[in-house]
Amino acid sequence: MIEIFIYLIISVLAACGMAIALVEKGDDYPIRKPRLLLKSFIHDKISIKFSQVLDCSVCTSFWTSLFIDITLCVISGGTYFLWPLSGFITVGLVWFIIEFLNAIDKEC
Repeated sequence: MIEIFIYLIISVLAACGMAIALVEKGDDYPIRKPRLLLKSFIHDKISIKFSQVLDCSVCTSFWTSLFIDITLCVISGGTYFLWPLSGFITVGLVWFIIEFLNAIDKEC
């Protein structure tokens, strides 16, 4: 049980980090090229509308948590996969971080 909790924490933190790197730092080196490749792949293979997910940190965090959960499922030998739950936790955490930083910025 504790192992699943540890995987959940890793999943949420890694998904938050990936989302922030892809969206907020997506125009900076070294993230720019992989982000452009990912966005063009999504645009060409899935849909134009879905490629716009990479313009929103909160939206991207939900989908990066799917990627992380699949990776952790493989690493754990299939004992961990809490994607919808980890996705919603990640969305809430990223939203809280954005709102908190916006509130601090308004006070300055």
